[in-house]
Amino acid sequence: MTVRGPAVTGAGGALVEVDGEPIYISGLRRWDAELEGRQVEVTGTLLVRGSTAGPGPGGMPRHGFDEETFALDAAEWAPA
Repeated sequence: MTVRGPAVTGAGGALVEVDGEPIYISGLRRWDAELEGRQVEVTGTLLVRGSTAGPGPGGMPRHGFDEETFALDAAEWAPA
């Protein structure tokens, strides 16, 4: 799948905003300074990742996503 949108570094990692929805880039923690905030085109395999939040060991809260998220795996990108 190929998506186009602004490159954003969020708390959960690098993402592209598409119609207001985040699509994360698997394995990429942050965009390089020259791409941050710019329009990018990213191609990869679209994955749906399940919620990672919820109680951890001993009932302590765990960091993660409350909802399913989309991610592009084996992604390649370039400025759009």
